[in-house]
Amino acid sequence: MSGSNNRFANALMKALEKKNLEGFDYLEFKQSVGRLTEIGMDLDTAINSAFITGSSVGLTKDKLIKTANYYADVLQDEKSQFMRSLEKHLVDNVEGKAKQTSELKKKIATWEAKIQQLQEQIDAAKTQIESADSQISAARAKAEENQQGFDEALEVITNTIRKDVEDIRRVLS
Repeated sequence: MSGSNNRFANALMKALEKKNLEGFDYLEFKQSVGRLTEIGMDLDTAINSAFITGSSVGLTKDKLIKTANYYADVLQDEKSQFMRSLEKHLVDNVEGKAKQTSELKKKIATWEAKIQQLQEQIDAAKTQIESADSQISAARAKAEENQQGFDEALEVITNTIRKDVEDIRRVLS
């Protein structure tokens, strides 16, 4: 048996000892058979020998079978208690963790939705920036074009006036 199985076997044996009936019954019979087989006696001879010893203190075949069934019932009660304990453990540790995991998954979904919403807002802002940058570039180009046109017109008119002033001075001098 593995260490875990030994632990359970020991717990079950303690439960049987705790519920041990008075007198020579199945448990004492079983221990007697075990000791006899350990010293090399074959099983059938050990059973007969242990039964003869038990009969001297009132053991009958009926009592032997009846007490064996009693101890089997004791073990079934232990199983029921174990199953209740196991179920409580599962509820506390498995279902509790499953609920916690489920809540975290919901939070993650909410956070992912917010991240997506923020990403959409970032994308929209980037689109606005690109549009504004395009408008800024167009406005600068138009301003530069207007300034160049203004400067050219100013230069033509200013040159015309200067030429006129030269002509006036030359002709009217």
